[in-house]
Formats: sequence, C-alpha cells, structure tokens
Amino acid sequence: MRDQRRVVTVVFGDLVGFTSLSERLDPEHVKNLVDRCFDRLAADVRDFGGEVDKILGDGIVALFGATTAHEDDAERAVRAALKMQATLAELAENVEHDLRMRIGVNTGEALVGSMRAAGSTTAMGDVVNTASRLQTAASPGAVLVGAATYAATSLVIRYEPLDPIGAKGKEAPVETWRALEPKLPPGRRPRRVDVPVIGREHELFLLHHALETSFTHQRALFTLLVGDPGLGKTRIAEELAGWAAEDHGAVILHGRCVPYGEANVWWPIAEALRHGCGVGPGDPEPVAQAATLLRVAAAFDRRDDDPEVIRTTSGLLFLMGYGEQGEKLSYQDTLLHTPSGFVAILALLL
Repeated sequence: MRDQRRVVTVVFGDLVGFTSLSERLDPEHVKNLVDRCFDRLAADVRDFGGEVDKILGDGIVALFGATTAHEDDAERAVRAALKMQATLAELAENVEHDLRMRIGVNTGEALVGSMRAAGSTTAMGDVVNTASRLQTAASPGAVLVGAATYAATSLVIRYEPLDPIGAKGKEAPVETWRALEPKLPPGRRPRRVDVPVIGREHELFLLHHALETSFTHQRALFTLLVGDPGLGKTRIAEELAGWAAEDHGAVILHGRCVPYGEANVWWPIAEALRHGCGVGPGDPEPVAQAATLLRVAAAFDRRDDDPEVIRTTSGLLFLMGYGEQGEKLSYQDTLLHTPSGFVAILALLL
C-alpha cells in the first residue's frame, strides 16, 4: 500500500521471563511453547478486528486502524489486550509455566505503508515508540495505556490512574492508566439522549407513521434501518422505541449483534430474551431458570411444573447460553420441533 497518514492504535506486548525460560528448557520446547502462545494471542488480535504487525522473539506488535479503520479502534485494541492477558493466564495454567506479559497500548497519528526491504505493511511514528515505552513500564500481567487511548475509551473501559512515567526519548512525562475491565459489552457506549435529532425529519416521520399504523391495526411491524457507521441508526431506533413506550406503553427489549470477538448468530435473540425474562448478564443458571420459568408459565397461563412450560424454559435457557446438566438439547429440538416454543418467544418479546 502507498504511504498514508492514519490514526492507529498500537498494542505492544512482551513476554516476561523469556530469557530465564530459555535457560531452563530445551530450545525446541521453548520454541513450541512460544509459538503456541503467540498463535492464541494473534487470534485474539484478529477477533477484535486488528492485525499482527510483527512478532519479534518474545514480543508482539499489533495494529488497529492501520489498513481497515473502525470508529472504535482504540476500544477494540484495549479489549484485545485484556483478552490477551486472560488467554496467557489460561495457557500458563495448562503448561504449568509462569507465563506473563507486559502490554502497552497507545493511540495517535502514524505513517502506514509498505517497507520495500521487507515487503510488508507497518506503522511508523511516535505513537509506536510510546507504546513500546508503555509496555516497558507496565507491570507483568498489566495493560498500560496512554492519554489518547484513555480519552477514547474511558466511557467503556474501567481504568486505574497511575503516576506519569519518564519515557526514554520523551521530553515530558507520559501520562498512564492501567486498564482493569470493560464497563459495557462490545458495541455499546453511553449516549446523550438529551441531544435533539437533526436532519432526520423524513425518516422519523415514516417510522412514526408505520408505528401508529401497526398499533392501530394490531399487526406486527418489522423495520430494517440500513446505513454507514456513524449516521445515527441507533439514535433513530431509540427515538422510535421511545414513542412506542410513551404513546402505547410498549415493552422495549434490546438485542444487539456483537461487532467483534466471539460470534454467535443467536446473540440478538438471546439478549432480547434475557431482558424479557428478567435475566441479568451474570446471573447463574439457577437464578436464570427461576426467572425464565416464571415468565414462560405466565405466557402459557399454566403452572410452572407443567411439562410444556419446563421444556420451553429449557430451550430458552439454551438460547441464552446456559447448558444442560445432562444431555444438551439442539436448537431444532428446543424450537423447530416445539411450536409452542415460538409462541413463548413471541409472547415474551411482544
């Protein structure tokens, strides 16, 4: 690719104790172990929409926004870094070696292009150097981010402020924060609902008319909003949902597709079912089962020990991500072969 100035987020990771590990273990064993680690870490980077720039011995450099830009590249990078730490901790338990990593994340302008000597695309600039300095200053197992990354992700990632570091080659100290955990699921961010909608009068009129027609004739309405990222699709949907709730007392259930990470085609349905059944994201299976059983019994107007209620509840729990203690039911068994399962879903959603 030709040289381009782009805003990128750089993830710089380095294994801790690699030298001592190489002294104690056979070189072939070390190579296989490191190869296995970076194979998993590279998969984490790709799952969140990034790309591995290079692997240097015991270090890995990943870029977000270099060749394919997203509106939330900084958030994707931090989530990927946290996932990389979790992956490495899991691997350490399996291989019984103390595997830890320092990770630095930094956002800024860089020159992205192909290196003629290597023939590969890379990013160059102060943003890369600062990410390296953040990685060096991070404690083992930590993810350290710079000021620009923090500003872009502070609403969705929980941070711990740290003292500025004196980075080599930098005139002023570099402000740093340690990433702890995500505040919100992927693809979500706090929105200001008090800001008026501008320039969407025609679309809002059509949707409001369709909504009124649906309630007047008591017929279902399916609406599909299509547009490029950042055009305000979510805001228009929120306006429509607000009208339905305020004017008609409608129950609003949200089901979102995950834009990156682990893909699950049932995710929007599962999330809507959770809202409809009163099941929280972190609720254990017994709590989720009790709440779902109560709502399904009410939808069927039957007792909660009715076999049909119990069977449908099991199917809905499976869709929400809860496994069976014994034999797991397939989606076809729980839904396609159980017509009342669809009735339950429609009753809960409507």
